[in-house]
Amino acid sequence: MDVRHGTLLNTIGVPVRHDDFRFVAADVELAGSSFSSDFYLRDLARNRLPAILLRAIEGGYDAAWVRARIPHTFQVSPPPARIEKSLLDSGFVAVTIDASLAFPFVCTDYYGKSALMFSGEGPDRVTKQAIADAFWGILLRKPDDLTDFEQRVFHPGACVWLTFGCEAGRVYCEESEE
Repeated sequence: MDVRHGTLLNTIGVPVRHDDFRFVAADVELAGSSFSSDFYLRDLARNRLPAILLRAIEGGYDAAWVRARIPHTFQVSPPPARIEKSLLDSGFVAVTIDASLAFPFVCTDYYGKSALMFSGEGPDRVTKQAIADAFWGILLRKPDDLTDFEQRVFHPGACVWLTFGCEAGRVYCEESEE
């Protein structure tokens, strides 16, 4: 298998197939030094999004829904983000069905808005879009199968704590000064 535009350090959890890819949670390093979040979950067609997710997108905290879906889907609990102002920082690899190519990426968020991050070196835009469509499609298969969690993230610019969570199928984000 040829891993492109990054390094696959370790796989975690179970692989899941959707469209032309098999996805697995992984410890990855993206190639290069230029990265940007793109392929936001909120940019999917509105008719594909369930009510629970629409509320989270409108509220700007859909990362809580993604964080609650990953354990059910990949049998792994996402680690706390190492990135300021983010809830998610979870590595994945998208492997082509013939297992000839693998593309590392990171599921992340910016202020609660979930996105995917690829290496600035590639893959090409069409491949990134296909990976994003398939990845989000996996999570949308069973949108109400959520894992309870609670995690706090400090927002230094506003000097507030954001508490993201899921409890009994309700995702939320609450702001507090302490």
